Amino acid sequence: MKVYQEITIIKTPDISPYFIWSKLYTQLHLALVEQQKPDKTVDIGVSFPEYHCFEKDGKTIAALGTKLRVFAYSQAALEQLNLPNWLSRLADYVHITSIKPVPSQVREYLQVTRYRPNMNMEKLTRRFMQRESKRLNKEISFTEAQEMQNQRFAKEAQVSLDKAKAHYENPIVKDLPYIKIKSLSGDREFSLIINQQLTELPQQGSFSTYGLSTAATVPHW
Repeated sequence: MKVYQEITIIKTPDISPYFIWSKLYTQLHLALVEQQKPDKTVDIGVSFPEYHCFEKDGKTIAALGTKLRVFAYSQAALEQLNLPNWLSRLADYVHITSIKPVPSQVREYLQVTRYRPNMNMEKLTRRFMQRESKRLNKEISFTEAQEMQNQRFAKEAQVSLDKAKAHYENPIVKDLPYIKIKSLSGDREFSLIINQQLTELPQQGSFSTYGLSTAATVPHW
């Protein structure tokens, strides 16, 4: 990523920043939909510079902060996105910088993804069973698939097998910051849960029309 624009939510006593985040991100999503490629991805990513999520006194403190950075590989891409136009209705509530180059001294990167908790473990296991049976070219049972899932979770989460089994019986959902968004195809409202983590190396790739990616990274400073 070579260039970026930073959007800051202006704190006002009469309107909650959560409400502004909802309106802001809905407009950003609409703008990115206009730029999507045939595979429904874009070359524009986002990050939340003030994002924080940590444990304190047994409670999870999670917040997006008040800033959003929008990154692109070229100035032309952000000019075409035209954020000031899309956010014109929010002019009294957000500040948008001009297009700027990413600082040359950047040494950290972020992977910003959408977190989708799935509580139906039985359904996940049956999908896993079908996928592994095909991969191994032999039928595996539900119990075998369940055991394989628990072993993988224990390894990935670096926990004991007993804790992995406990997670399977009672899945733990991460308490992460989110933005309330209304579906563009109807009146259904949903939570866009944001998981932002530091990563050592930059990775190029595409992003969803929410500016998120499970592979590509964006600079962090």
